[in-house]
Amino acid sequence: MTPRHASSADETVSAIDPPDMGPISDARDEVPPTDWTIGSHRFDAIAIVIVFVAYSVTLYVARASGVGEALLGGLANAVPVALFGGLARRLILRRLIHGSGLRQVLGHIGLCAAFSVLALWMLTILLGMMNDLSMVSFRVTPFPTRASAWQLLENATIYGLIAMLAYLQTWRPVKAPASTHPASGTDTSELLSSPSDETTRHFIRLGEDILPIDLDRIVCITGADDYTEVTTPDQTHLVKMTLTEFSRTLDPGKFLRVHRSAIVNLHRVARAESAGGGRMLVHMTTGQTIKASRAGSQLLRTRIL
Repeated sequence: MTPRHASSADETVSAIDPPDMGPISDARDEVPPTDWTIGSHRFDAIAIVIVFVAYSVTLYVARASGVGEALLGGLANAVPVALFGGLARRLILRRLIHGSGLRQVLGHIGLCAAFSVLALWMLTILLGMMNDLSMVSFRVTPFPTRASAWQLLENATIYGLIAMLAYLQTWRPVKAPASTHPASGTDTSELLSSPSDETTRHFIRLGEDILPIDLDRIVCITGADDYTEVTTPDQTHLVKMTLTEFSRTLDPGKFLRVHRSAIVNLHRVARAESAGGGRMLVHMTTGQTIKASRAGSQLLRTRIL
């Protein structure tokens, strides 16, 4: 497959064919992506439950609260963490993590302050609603100065944990490069005359960094206007490239355009089912569901044995 390069300095994607990369492995040989990795829905759910339990137990022990009051207090503390923490992590992954050092420092200072203040604001409102047992008419009682300062410090600490998990989510161990020296007895002329014709990796420019993405890790690609979202088992990359341009760099034997705005990796399809009207629902291994068009569903049915 012919490599495709960005046509301008603003273009964020280029595809290359590194000589030491083999073709995408067969689906039967792939290790299925785990659902317990950092950033997965299960991991997030467990983290929220841990925060809820920790707050509830702390309130029950430290304030000698009743079980019901402690549970309500734990819920009031966990909701802002889940809501604003998820938003903060998304901004870190998309806007900060691949930027310059100065941009990351300033960005984290601003995000930490915003997260701490917003979480305290929502906690104050939720406690007022729970104390008056009403979502319409309730009194908001501000925290005392010392309690507010402690709560802000607590929120800043939680933000630090969220930021750390966001960085761990994108971290991958660097493998040692394969040897470029041919084995003894190998005909070097044969190696030079038969390079792989298959694009196996894309490079995405994010901030000042250029990150590789192996095609076999791509779950699906969705597009809108001049941008596409490349989804892998652990994160989503925003790429300045149209879906049509991206599709030209992909192997049609492994990737299928099931909708004008969606391409799926057939090795990452968990199952498919009829959605009526000649359409199908494609369920990916990450839990995503993509609705295929009639034409895309017809193409998908041609793969049925």
